[in-house]
Amino acid sequence: MGAQKAAGHGSDHHTSDNLLQVIAEKEKELDALVSAARSEVAALVAQARAEAERTIKSARDQAAQLAREYEQRTAAEAARIQQEAEARAAAEVDALRRQVAGKIDAAVRLVVERVIKG
Repeated sequence: MGAQKAAGHGSDHHTSDNLLQVIAEKEKELDALVSAARSEVAALVAQARAEAERTIKSARDQAAQLAREYEQRTAAEAARIQQEAEARAAAEVDALRRQVAGKIDAAVRLVVERVIKG
């Protein structure tokens, strides 16, 4: 029986070495997988950042364009309102001039009549 144990013991040592080798290979495979996964994650993060930057730039560009359009519309509306106000003011001035002109003629007639009648 002693001989069988010795033979079995040698076989156990060989099996242990194989098991350690298998474990070492699995660790290397896992390390490679982890490394690949980290690289993939880093690439995905870089891609996401680049996409986010493009999205932000696009949003800023759109906001700037909308602001320019709003400023143009506001300026056009302000110019339109100013023109309307100037036209109304000019019409009022003309109406007042006509009223005053009519009253001046009447006032001159009245003064002339009083001077003549004395």
